[in-house]
Amino acid sequence: MIAKSKFLAILEALRKGKSLYAACCFNHVTTRDFYQLIHKNVELKDDYLLALSDYADQCTDDIRELASALQTGDIDTSSAKLLIETKKYLAQKACPTPYINPDDITDTAETKEIVVKFV
Repeated sequence: MIAKSKFLAILEALRKGKSLYAACCFNHVTTRDFYQLIHKNVELKDDYLLALSDYADQCTDDIRELASALQTGDIDTSSAKLLIETKKYLAQKACPTPYINPDDITDTAETKEIVVKFV
């Protein structure tokens, strides 16, 4: 069983960009135990997915800063491109699809169909 404090420490490390493996090793927890815990508890799984989503958002902020640095000439084009592509890769690996909490979605009878036509 993983202590709540260790679980929270792992999530914080994930938010800072550590891999799950590195975060678990630092907290003396196996990834197997971690996956078993979140498999048994949906709320903890949601917390895990939210931590990964937070890291992806952080990568997006970093990309914006790199683009700004490129515009001001503080970084050369090839370096900016490499760093931006790396951040994009890390964001997509951490969170391939944006995390949406199912509890935040409300069903409404006003759902409308949107049709887009390309001319």
